[in-house]
Amino acid sequence: MDSEFWYRMCMQPAAAVTADSAFPKPKHGQPIEAKVDPKTGEVTVNEDVIVRYSSCVGCYSSCGNRVKIDRETGRVLGVGGNPYNPACAYPFLSDDAPLTEAYQSMSFANGKGNQLRGTVCGRGNATLDGYTQPDRITTPLKRAGARGEGKWKPISWDQLIQEVTEGGKLFAEIGEDREIEGFKAVHDTETPMNAEQPSLGPISNQLVMLGSRSDGRGNFSSRFSGSFGTINAYGHSSS
Repeated sequence: MDSEFWYRMCMQPAAAVTADSAFPKPKHGQPIEAKVDPKTGEVTVNEDVIVRYSSCVGCYSSCGNRVKIDRETGRVLGVGGNPYNPACAYPFLSDDAPLTEAYQSMSFANGKGNQLRGTVCGRGNATLDGYTQPDRITTPLKRAGARGEGKWKPISWDQLIQEVTEGGKLFAEIGEDREIEGFKAVHDTETPMNAEQPSLGPISNQLVMLGSRSDGRGNFSSRFSGSFGTINAYGHSSS
């Protein structure tokens, strides 16, 4: 295909999008977040759309991302690359570059347009799918049947905290008479877990903490386990 024809074909939709001076509500797709004059580079921001620059946690590459949010509803409209992050763009924007320059870098603005265009991989772009996944767990779930039966029911965060802290016959309603120790019962950093095997440490070591990846969640879980008094804390991750 002729390169000039391809260039003009790619340019045409952007020129059409930036032609109007207002921000009409789209009949299809997402609202326009900003307009950039292709000749002057002047930026006009659509205040109905919030843009936040953040980090992707899809893997350990530490890429940035760029999240578009509808101001009225708080709904996430889309996730893309961050032109400030060196893993997303080259050359990348300096941290002190104004946000208007970020808009210019991802437009067809004179002098800067279409040069940086911060991007993320397929996993990073799939962040929105993960966020809107209808099967995503957003509330605590409690077992509502025998182990392995796959029956669960949603409970409140207050109930979760109460039950894991106080313990008790937590599954009496489904016919289980077993007494389950809560955090309070296990939080003993002096009494040996087993007097005949002192190397096992105190009773508090009965708490085993499975943390998560080191993007903040792992740090939180390790601090909790350390303050609780258990050495049995570990994490996991994916690549």
